[in-house]
Amino acid sequence: MERRLFLKQMARTLPIAALLPHFPLLASERVKITDVKCLRAQLGLRVSPLVKIETDQGIVGIGECHHDESGYGAKDIIENAIKPILLGQDPFDLERLLFKMETRTSYYGGNHGISTHAITGVEIAMWDIIGKITGQPVYKILGGGPHVNQVRAYLNAGPRDRLNKDSCAEFAERIKGENYTAVKTNVLRDQKWFEIDNRMMSNKEVDQNETGYANMREALGIDVDIIVHCHWEFDFESALRLCRAVAPMRPWWVEDPLPIGYNEQWVKLTEQSPAPILCGENLYTRNDFRPFIVNQGAHMIEIDVSMAGGLLEAKKIADLAELYYMPVATHNVAGPIATVASAHLAASVREFLGHEMFLLQEGGKGLHGDPEILGYDRPLVKDGFIQLSDKPGFGIELNEELLKDYLAEGEEMW
Repeated sequence: MERRLFLKQMARTLPIAALLPHFPLLASERVKITDVKCLRAQLGLRVSPLVKIETDQGIVGIGECHHDESGYGAKDIIENAIKPILLGQDPFDLERLLFKMETRTSYYGGNHGISTHAITGVEIAMWDIIGKITGQPVYKILGGGPHVNQVRAYLNAGPRDRLNKDSCAEFAERIKGENYTAVKTNVLRDQKWFEIDNRMMSNKEVDQNETGYANMREALGIDVDIIVHCHWEFDFESALRLCRAVAPMRPWWVEDPLPIGYNEQWVKLTEQSPAPILCGENLYTRNDFRPFIVNQGAHMIEIDVSMAGGLLEAKKIADLAELYYMPVATHNVAGPIATVASAHLAASVREFLGHEMFLLQEGGKGLHGDPEILGYDRPLVKDGFIQLSDKPGFGIELNEELLKDYLAEGEEMW
């Protein structure tokens, strides 16, 4: 009894690394959650609701929610609906607690949207705690191994003008200089994808995409995979014409060419397209993915871990896809914390394709935000691969001093 009390006191006062040999003993005492906090940070292009879960043994988990417009939605649900469920609970009871959270928040959107974003951020933080208690990186707990220490990235980027061969050559030089082996580039349209007026593609647009992607292939060579990024924009006929136009340059896949929801047109397109069809970036939970997988409504799927419901749910989706011989990619427009968490999931998926990243700008920042916020023990990306730390949890030692510089307007530190 005195030994257990002594270890508990040590957990509250010493760094986690000093306690690793004792974590199994601490875990046997049923770690309990004592607080759940959320703050909004402007880490990159979007506001990221960050989560901190504290425990009675001094072990802290860090998570990040998928974005909404301001971050207030996820924060409200975490503080007022989820926190009361988690206080006093053991983070190892993950499946049970997820069920409680999903049931409690289901009337906010039927396990879609902001409620699922909030749950995912909390779930990521709980995985961080579980990893720290067991002294293992999360990807090993999910099914990885010591040989898995990095995940192939595909870069969301494109030439300034892909109809200009010199511009494509300039782009290829930069991509190859940073050792990326795959890129995803938006289709060319007369309309902006986020302000579209209709789902029809003109002959001119089809021809421009045929030429533009052919120029990219010529500049990048056959060893760099190219993804055709469609943003769920098109009707069936336009999507099929686009797939036929870009097929000669052998795309890795054509991403989300049809509107988000499943229907029989997805099956028709998958059967008739000469290029591989992928979908999934806007899908939530197994229920959304199931018809695409079971009915073969795509050749491959893409899971956004921070949208789909978290690591546990994403692993179940990936396992279902594997039963149907469908490989899996990961979509990612999140900040650095969720990016790392997503990469841990990717490392545990056997038939894995690639993990989305955005090109860092000068100063090492980009859409994902400032990677220095992670307190990581290695570069986040090296030679076109996302690096996985072998430290417990996600290997994140959150730089809270730096975080203060990125607080959203009106936000206070937790």
